[in-house]
Amino acid sequence: MGRNVFAVLAFGFAMSWIFAVVGMAAGDPETAQAAAFQVLAPLVFASSAFVPVYTMPGWLQAFANHQPVLQTAEAVRTLVLGGPATTDVREALLWDAGIEALSTPLGVWLYRRVAR
Repeated sequence: MGRNVFAVLAFGFAMSWIFAVVGMAAGDPETAQAAAFQVLAPLVFASSAFVPVYTMPGWLQAFANHQPVLQTAEAVRTLVLGGPATTDVREALLWDAGIEALSTPLGVWLYRRVAR
């Protein structure tokens, strides 16, 4: 398994904790789906996954350059194309660790509260 697959799996694991929190905080499946879309849509569409960031309006570039999907997309792209990926991978993994550090305890707390 390549390093690029590991970067995607690490990001997916981090996002799964966010969506676990959203799902437990929502009252029903439809609300959870609507809330999850509100979290994911801005991250995906305001990243370099589909278009180069420099083509975006200035205010959107500021957001796009500082969010986890962009860092993961850049890390995977650099790993696949074979360039110096140390900085991109480090930033992507830091985002993943930060997301997990915040959402894991919250998810566990919500689960304990809901499971009672």
